[in-house]
Amino acid sequence: MSSVEQISVIQLPKEVDVFHYHRMQYSSVLHQGQRSKILLARSQIIPDKKFAVKQMPLRSDEDRDRFSREMWLMKLASDIRGVVTLLPRPVFCGPTGYLIMPFYDKRDLLSQTGKLSHDNWMKVFVRAAVSLRSLHKKNIYHQNLRPENILLSTRHVAFISDFGAACLLSEGCDKVDTWTAAPGFRGPEADKEDGQLCPFQLDTYSLAVSMWQVLTGLCPVKNKPLDHLDNIPPQYAALLRNLLLPDPDMRWTLDKFLTEALELHPDLSCFL
Repeated sequence: MSSVEQISVIQLPKEVDVFHYHRMQYSSVLHQGQRSKILLARSQIIPDKKFAVKQMPLRSDEDRDRFSREMWLMKLASDIRGVVTLLPRPVFCGPTGYLIMPFYDKRDLLSQTGKLSHDNWMKVFVRAAVSLRSLHKKNIYHQNLRPENILLSTRHVAFISDFGAACLLSEGCDKVDTWTAAPGFRGPEADKEDGQLCPFQLDTYSLAVSMWQVLTGLCPVKNKPLDHLDNIPPQYAALLRNLLLPDPDMRWTLDKFLTEALELHPDLSCFL
């Protein structure tokens, strides 16, 4: 991954305050994960402007490689409209890495469970699918798509975030042999011992589960999505059913989904 070395970063001594350096003021913790946390910061210059700052301790070579891969893939995807962008350069401050990103007022898709109209749900679904398809065209697979990692603006524009588990498919390859998505969001084929896995179809399955969860309010760990489509409007249930098929060869691709979705909502063609 020599391209990582070409990314311009800011190196600061550990005693320097990263927030003060970027003229921001720390506000609160938005999310605490296993390896990192997301912090809310406010601009000291424009008080209404907010930022989400990912803070990750770099205690080992594995941590540093993971952080470097994440910032590299985000840079690689920076021309995709529906992907969260890095604002200034990534920061290394002593043994800690920082990624500074926009803050989205609607937070994540999980917080909108049961709150989205069907029209807005479809807008989010189509926008996220278009962005995911663009990532796949760059051979990037996300591997951790779930409602917490799809952020929404006030206008319900979807942005894919958290590239901590994302990878770049090796040139000439179209399969992987491991998959780390969270339980409930893993395609059934990921738990079989024999085989090569299509990462793009697995990402597609994760996106469909995410959109199902937001629409139904049910947890995919405790409920099988295919068993709980009855209370969804039939035209949307049909879309989800075909994206949730256990057999990845029968499961719709993102191209097929977008074709069918635009048949239902031609007004969404502007998102392509």
